Amino acid sequence: MRKFPELRRAHFERFLEAFCRPGTLKFRNNKWIGLTREGRPFVVHVKHGSTRKYPPPLVEAVAKDLGVSQEEFWEWYRE
Repeated sequence: MRKFPELRRAHFERFLEAFCRPGTLKFRNNKWIGLTREGRPFVVHVKHGSTRKYPPPLVEAVAKDLGVSQEEFWEWYRE
């Protein structure tokens, strides 16, 4: 099974929106804040001004926190 890919900022935002509760994702003070599908809060801290790409280890860690399997991620990614 392939690992998670590097994502650009816009694609990372769509990834978060796809796997969190609808309407809960906000970007404030260089942080993505939202609720997982189970209703648990999560925060992704972003380095100010320099983050255009999100590396695979970060994508994998966020997916794990959101309860997203690799298979589920790749189904979404191929759309």
